Amino acid sequence: MGLFDLFRSSPSLTIADCLNRNVNNVSRFPATLNGKSPDGETTPLCRVSERQGKYFIDALNPNSLPLLDGQPIDSTHPIERDRTYALSLSSHLLAIRVSTKEPDLGNDFNAHKWSIESTTGDHLRLQLKADELNQNALQERFIPTSKFLAIPGSLDVRFPLKDLINLLPKESASPRSAAPAATPAYGKDAASQIEPDGDPTCPICWKTFNKGEVMNIAAHEDLIGDEILGPHAKQRFVAKRFNELGQALDERGVVSVELACPHCRGRLPTSFLSQNHLIFSVVGAPSSGKSYYLSTLLQLLPEELIRHHGAVLQDGDPSGNVQLNEMKNRLFSATNPADAFISKTDFEGLMYEQLPRNGKTVALPRPFVYHLRQMQDADKRVALVFYDNAGEHFKPTISLDDSPGALHVAASSALFFLYDPTANRAFRKRLRRKRDPQLRSRATDEQDTILAEMGIRVKKLKAKDSHELVDTPLAIMVGKCDVWRSILPENALAIPEGRPLNESEIEQNSEAVRSLLLEYSPTIVANAESISTRVRYFPISPLGHSPKEITEGPLTGKLAPSPRRLKPLLATTPTLWALERSAPDILSSRTNPTENTY
Repeated sequence: MGLFDLFRSSPSLTIADCLNRNVNNVSRFPATLNGKSPDGETTPLCRVSERQGKYFIDALNPNSLPLLDGQPIDSTHPIERDRTYALSLSSHLLAIRVSTKEPDLGNDFNAHKWSIESTTGDHLRLQLKADELNQNALQERFIPTSKFLAIPGSLDVRFPLKDLINLLPKESASPRSAAPAATPAYGKDAASQIEPDGDPTCPICWKTFNKGEVMNIAAHEDLIGDEILGPHAKQRFVAKRFNELGQALDERGVVSVELACPHCRGRLPTSFLSQNHLIFSVVGAPSSGKSYYLSTLLQLLPEELIRHHGAVLQDGDPSGNVQLNEMKNRLFSATNPADAFISKTDFEGLMYEQLPRNGKTVALPRPFVYHLRQMQDADKRVALVFYDNAGEHFKPTISLDDSPGALHVAASSALFFLYDPTANRAFRKRLRRKRDPQLRSRATDEQDTILAEMGIRVKKLKAKDSHELVDTPLAIMVGKCDVWRSILPENALAIPEGRPLNESEIEQNSEAVRSLLLEYSPTIVANAESISTRVRYFPISPLGHSPKEITEGPLTGKLAPSPRRLKPLLATTPTLWALERSAPDILSSRTNPTENTY
């Protein structure tokens, strides 16, 4: 009868052969599963039986004992309904399931994909390439093989790697039983949220790649000089050897834990391949205050999350976040304005890396990664990726090819546009009686143009027409509200002490700020509401006071905050609003359940 000799009785047993990706469904029990002996004869190996409403697997050949989820079969212990098991036979690797419903094998099951996972339980999967589906390649790369598991497609079953190796050819010929995976579309520009399943997207250059192509960064001090990045960069390589913990080894045998994108060779954030990521893109005109905003946000947000939402926000990539951490520490540890001064995000500055993309070297923004989890349920977690983009990236004269750092806006879970009203002529005229040094600016106000260009690029990358709207939350943050809040009627803004705003207060503030913008800068409202269906307007002040002009030293003439007067206003509100919409389960735990927050 071929592979299976099945005697039918009732309910339903699904048998998926993970090597040739054939699927059979059986409705009669007992069901006998056969294998082939070395001389080609059919040999019964085990039987799935139903006894008193329970299902058991009985081994039939003492010379070839099957393994169930990597362990010898216990014929006295029933298998669970609606659970998929890995059944290793002498000549087959099967996924079996007893259920009234047809199991979901995943779209990639028929593509013959295989991934490898360490038995240490870190759940980091390495997807194999087609030419690695042979004994020699796998035995050379995974040492010892007993420390690794093989996973067919995205099925939640695991076979001992040695069992897969025993059934593969020695060389890289790809027989039908180990057919190559469907060719993935490597190197496409991405416009989707980063996820741990499927082909990942580099958060630096925004090209997709197969997990099996991810590179490691050499750790040994002598392995300096990369063929693409130059003589001063550590070598990038595709790992071929691993230790018993599943960690990659460089050519000098040193453990290499840092990963790199195979396209731009930029360093990937920690846990990049094993955790969902939410992208928060901060956009604004040059010198609008984005760096001060991010520094204040990352200082205050962890405290507010744990105090009011029972969630923990931690630095997820200390070496990658070093520039942002230095800015934050400088601002909140300074003793005088000169120490607290943060220069604007320079187009070629420390927030960017010079990396190859599409055959030329371009400036790409560094992602800042933080891990967010709920205290009461560690399974509810996500990584937040912040980007601080120079406003020059969104000038209409700069193309996406020359400025690919702007690509992340199309993949964002939320967009944040920081508007500086002191750069607007109408606002300055209304506030002319205030003796605030920020109102002396004579820079060209391009903020409405940058916001419009951001919308055009988001729609272009999402393949939408110009008249269509996206559903990505868009927060229009009107900064320096300590300067302009006096324009509004008294009590027009809700600014509570010691707690986050609730939903009605957010709406109150949004309406007040929107009305103000309609009066003094109506094109900002028009552009924002032509981009997204979910726009809110937020008054914020990362500093809470007017900066001071430095009168001596190398920073003479520059404006900087007074450390003793730091009192941020509503700086975390836009991010909390966005998190409630993109990760509501993580923020569901609150210290005061009667408080109507968000």
